[in-house]
Amino acid sequence: MSDNKWTWELSERAAEGLEALDTETQQRVLDKLNDVVTDEFRDPPDFAKPLTGAKPWQSLRVGDYRAIVRFNVEARMMQVGAVGHRSSIYDKFP
Repeated sequence: MSDNKWTWELSERAAEGLEALDTETQQRVLDKLNDVVTDEFRDPPDFAKPLTGAKPWQSLRVGDYRAIVRFNVEARMMQVGAVGHRSSIYDKFP
């Protein structure tokens, strides 16, 4: 892995989804996003699972919640498109 740092950004939709969660769950999601972009042993794309039929979006697991993300490798940016409970997030995305 190179020394260039990764960052992440929330879309407006993801920010609204995050805001709808309880405070503890919000913090867990934010911690996971930070962990993914700062892990020194794995590149961020290695943490996510591809979404069938929704390329380039991928799913990032946070307990019973999911962050739908995509990676811009050149810019080293993880873009978060949506955040929500696993039971409904896939119905609402993309």
